[in-house]
Amino acid sequence: MDVTPVESTVADSPVRVPEPRTGVGLLAGVLPLAVFAGWWVHSLQFHWRDQEEYRFGYLVVALVAFLVWDRWDARPRDDAPDPGWRSWAWLGLGFPLVLLGELYRHALARTPASATALSLGTLCFLRAVIVQHWGPRTWRHFRFPIFFAMIAVPIPGILWNPVVLGLKGLVTFVNVEVLSLVGIPAQQQGSVIQLPNCRVGVDEACSGIRSLQSSLMIAFFIGDQVLRRPVLRWVLVGGAVGWAVVGNIGRSFYLSLTAHRHGTDALERVHDTAGWSVLLVTLSGLAAMAWVLSRWESALVRLRARGHARGKGPSPTA
Repeated sequence: MDVTPVESTVADSPVRVPEPRTGVGLLAGVLPLAVFAGWWVHSLQFHWRDQEEYRFGYLVVALVAFLVWDRWDARPRDDAPDPGWRSWAWLGLGFPLVLLGELYRHALARTPASATALSLGTLCFLRAVIVQHWGPRTWRHFRFPIFFAMIAVPIPGILWNPVVLGLKGLVTFVNVEVLSLVGIPAQQQGSVIQLPNCRVGVDEACSGIRSLQSSLMIAFFIGDQVLRRPVLRWVLVGGAVGWAVVGNIGRSFYLSLTAHRHGTDALERVHDTAGWSVLLVTLSGLAAMAWVLSRWESALVRLRARGHARGKGPSPTA
């Protein structure tokens, strides 16, 4: 009996690769992002202008723009939009946060708490728009620059005050101990150092909070550009905290020593110089730490490459 082969009616369907968005499609995705980001920056710039500890916010905007530009060519072009319920859930989560921040701002005042609520809501909006128009892989690709922008958001007082008070207490305590070790009688009275002939107060600026904010910003940026392993990036961030604290302890010690020898009137002449010196030392320490971690990471990569090459070598024959 002849057997006639039956042709398959199911054709192999090629994998559909999303076409790159151009024209109206690209504009529909970029325009909401530009509106949300511009509105966010416009709302935060009032805090950057009025609060000295957040003046670096303008620099953060420039760094975010660079990070986005640096990632643009490597973006996942085969990502598929996901307009599912998760994106709408993020929009639903962001709306009450933005509404709360705006109502509080218009009814009472611009406070760090309202700025934080507005920023978290905008973050939810940005995630929803990126996932809906480009896809989840695109969001993961660009999420670091977006989270990096949160460094410029004012911290609510419920978090800010304990950190500042803790740093002031730490700097004051360590300085009193060091002054006593070098033979200068000193006593801690809250955040004030009582010396034999004067009193030196450790204010918010001398607590190290501003150096800590700047150091964290620089550490996150350098870590993203120089290091590839997340654990090494977090080591650099930890080093930023250490450098900021140690630097401000040294600054406070120098100011206390100056007040003890020359009186409190001499502090005005050296206060700003000491602050800039701490910033320079902190930046230099972070740069050196990043260089060491980068060299160590490169050495680990070379060692692994050599071990992998040896493992693939020809096996000895019997």
